[in-house]
Amino acid sequence: MTLTKKCNVIKKLVHLINYEVTGNASVLAQRLGISRSQLFIEIETIKSYGVDIQFDRSKKSFVFTGQKKIIVREPIVITDREDLSTINAGFFRKNRSVLFSGLYTTNFVSENSQQPLSNFSY
Repeated sequence: MTLTKKCNVIKKLVHLINYEVTGNASVLAQRLGISRSQLFIEIETIKSYGVDIQFDRSKKSFVFTGQKKIIVREPIVITDREDLSTINAGFFRKNRSVLFSGLYTTNFVSENSQQPLSNFSY
């Protein structure tokens, strides 16, 4: 799965879980356009960052059960190292997006120039 597709799957997955409208695993996998096994891989990836996800039978939906949540922000663009040198105090000067990754957080600068970094927690 490409990075873009994986990010889109995670974004939609998080949205559906936040609103507690996922349906069962088969329904959710179909909505996301992935297999059930890939769905559980994505859920386990999210869980590996300390985010609790469980299936709630009464709601017929996957739900976040712990204190940690995921915030998904766009866009994601991989850029050259030389472009990274133009970042100053959390701003990207060339009006392009950049992806930074940390241990548990990925920071983004949006397409709009001079917009501050925002957090995306996995």
